[in-house]
Amino acid sequence: PLKLHCEVCSIVSSSGQMLGREAGAEIDQSSCIWRMNNAPTRGGFERDVGRRTDLRVVSHTSVPLLIQKPQHFFGQGNETVYVVWGPLRNMRQDGKGIVYNMLRQAVENYPHARIYVTTEERMNYCDTVFKKETGKDR
Repeated sequence: PLKLHCEVCSIVSSSGQMLGREAGAEIDQSSCIWRMNNAPTRGGFERDVGRRTDLRVVSHTSVPLLIQKPQHFFGQGNETVYVVWGPLRNMRQDGKGIVYNMLRQAVENYPHARIYVTTEERMNYCDTVFKKETGKDR
């Protein structure tokens, strides 16, 4: 299981709301920085969103975007922890989960990559909370 402890945590969305805020230096001072999916930290975004990423929460739909730039996301020197979530049909571990298979290949190519997937039980819990909060099935 993944265990992290952070004194001060910054959670940076990927919605573009941070653009123009120049909060990068403040974000980078946090002991842990969480980002979503493949939100960029390079290419001119550093001033607004910071440079560091300690943990990246990744939707099953965004995994192919990470796989397109594996050296950037999983390459040597990248200490980011990836937590990937998705429905069982994509995350199943019996060889039929297309996203899980992509992640296995990434770990084979980048053995130092720190990639975790949510359990089926945790996904069921998250689906229940989502439905309770929104009234919608995911």
